Amino acid sequence: MNKLGAFLIMTTMTLLACEGKVSITEATYQPKMVIQGILSPGNVPQVAIRRNFPLNEAVIEPAEIPLTDASVTITDDAGTDYMLLYNPQTLSYETPQLNVEYGRTYTLNADAIIDGQTLHASSTTTLPDAGFKILEEKSLLGSRIYPPQGDGVDFNIVFERSPSTGYYLVSIVALDPDTSNYIYDNPFKDLTPEEVMEDFEEWKYNYYWIHNRPLTAGESSTEIRSLYIYFYTNYRIIVYAADRNFRDFQATHEVTQGADGNHHEPAFHVNGDGIGVFGSAIVDTVYLEVLRP
Repeated sequence: MNKLGAFLIMTTMTLLACEGKVSITEATYQPKMVIQGILSPGNVPQVAIRRNFPLNEAVIEPAEIPLTDASVTITDDAGTDYMLLYNPQTLSYETPQLNVEYGRTYTLNADAIIDGQTLHASSTTTLPDAGFKILEEKSLLGSRIYPPQGDGVDFNIVFERSPSTGYYLVSIVALDPDTSNYIYDNPFKDLTPEEVMEDFEEWKYNYYWIHNRPLTAGESSTEIRSLYIYFYTNYRIIVYAADRNFRDFQATHEVTQGADGNHHEPAFHVNGDGIGVFGSAIVDTVYLEVLRP
């Protein structure tokens, strides 16, 4: 999600394409609220509300991106409203009073004024059903030499599925990456330390998704393959059992050009004057360590 803000600013335009080329001069700017919020059980609901800018804006001040005076509420499926207040520390709107529960439906409503226009946006998410968790006792984690040598195997995560969810996202984050512990003899890229630093975030953060799992209780597994590992260090692995909003945005936000050459918005599932994602997920976390051969 760390690339969300910059990407969403671009997708607010109506982009015209011809033979794969985007015509920025013909785009029409429309002010939009940029929404970023994922609800999960056990965590205080946080929703970032930002604004977009025209692509030809000469200077964009970082302090102008967050909307600090929006009106933001979340309504549960029993009709109870929860007002979210802006927290300058997290740059998000929060409501500790809302206890997010499995399987329940929540609707976000946000109002704000951008460029003198009064905007309204709404989105609804339904939490996955309870049941998802990583089964550490059945998984291959811990400290392992990597990439695997000889008959070695990849790290493996076994998890109990959420009965209503067939889509799972796996986030892989290197915790102490440096050019000194980069895996230079990986089979994919032959880089110098300077080249590693040029795209450092690309090597530090990785993710992939698992889809089409049965919509029933039961166990599934996934391997953390070497193509996602680029440092000899500790890693934090977060697995998300995601709802439709989370799934559709994640699957489409990086692929916006169709086969016909035209550009299309990602699947936002946001109504009104908003773009972005308001979704939900059940989250579980494990750690592993990659050792030198």
